[in-house]
Amino acid sequence: MLARYRPAARAAAAKADGWPARLASVAALDSVRRACTQAARDQAWLNRQHLELCRIPAPTFQEGERARHLRRVFAGLGHTPRIDPAGNVVVPLAHAPRRPYIAVTAHMDTILAPSRPDDIRVDVDGTMRGPGVTDNGTGLAALVALAKLLAEPLVDNPTRNTLLVANVAEEGEGNLHGIRYVANESPYAKSIDRYLVVDGPSVSHITTAALGSKRYELVIEGPGGHSWNDFGRANPIHALSRAVDLMTRAKLPVRPRTTLSVGVVQGGTSVNSIPTSARAKIDVRSVDEEEIRRTARFVEEAARTAILAENRTATHRLTRFRLREIGSRPAARALPLNPVADCFEAVDSHLRIPSTFDCASTDANVPLARGVPTVAVGSGGRGGNAHAPGEWYDPQGRDLGLRRLVLALACLQQER
Repeated sequence: MLARYRPAARAAAAKADGWPARLASVAALDSVRRACTQAARDQAWLNRQHLELCRIPAPTFQEGERARHLRRVFAGLGHTPRIDPAGNVVVPLAHAPRRPYIAVTAHMDTILAPSRPDDIRVDVDGTMRGPGVTDNGTGLAALVALAKLLAEPLVDNPTRNTLLVANVAEEGEGNLHGIRYVANESPYAKSIDRYLVVDGPSVSHITTAALGSKRYELVIEGPGGHSWNDFGRANPIHALSRAVDLMTRAKLPVRPRTTLSVGVVQGGTSVNSIPTSARAKIDVRSVDEEEIRRTARFVEEAARTAILAENRTATHRLTRFRLREIGSRPAARALPLNPVADCFEAVDSHLRIPSTFDCASTDANVPLARGVPTVAVGSGGRGGNAHAPGEWYDPQGRDLGLRRLVLALACLQQER
């Protein structure tokens, strides 16, 4: 996996750029040492911050209350945060006027949300449990920690400022709306030349390639009727079932890996009715944009074939079908030169973290597809069951993830 998502040209470039030497220099700075020591001391405080923010529901498109809470937290740490037109919480740490920014981002939204505060709880051993505690309560807690640790610059005369962003709409049909606004429309868009996306807890990976996707809703409609009296009329659910069966027969390439999944199926009103409509939501993924387009064409052809088959013997035909795109995430292969990835490789070697380069679908998709040096990493600790009611997070080891972030940011603030 390391070789697959790390172009060979980058190894030589990383050495030439002197990341190990730069890391040794910044690691010896008193300011960086103090920040790393403070990160370890702040763990109890940070666990409380993590718990409090996760108890605020923030399903996709409903992140407002959590955004306002984070704005208060950042302001209490001495910063001047604001909520931008997209709903993102933006905190500029501008220690170097007229210099570019590295944006450190973490998404606020969750797939599931607590219905009451007690849905987010802490076991006697310190493990947090409940919706969103790992994805992405961990990333948001890391932003809060960094806001405290980076109140003063890590290095003298930094070449880069830091922009902390708690963004909206990363999950599901949010379609990366928050990070798209930051990268394309925000007042900082043209000033950001590096992105660091913090998503989840794991420090064992450095995401350098973007897994692209297209999401579709397939809707099939017909006249409906009574299951006995109107038997023989075309049935949208029958046609949809045929279409799904055809989709499962798609010949998808292993390289580049491409997947097709039907994640939602809906239709009908009662067991003794022929439904008037049926719908499915379909997810197509690949690291190659052309394979995504090819598979999307197959999905549409499967729907047409299934509808023709259902109509062939029907007394009343299906009246309409539509395939609507409901989400799109750009794919991007690993950049030939990615100084942010090289920096994290040096940091992980220094901290003896056995990380590998990988490909995933995160907010990093947007800047990677634009060719901007970007990685997505975890913030430390351990977690599991993301997107499920049994989601959990163990904060033991979180301080290692924070030291990793501090060292990387210090290095990137010295990069020329």
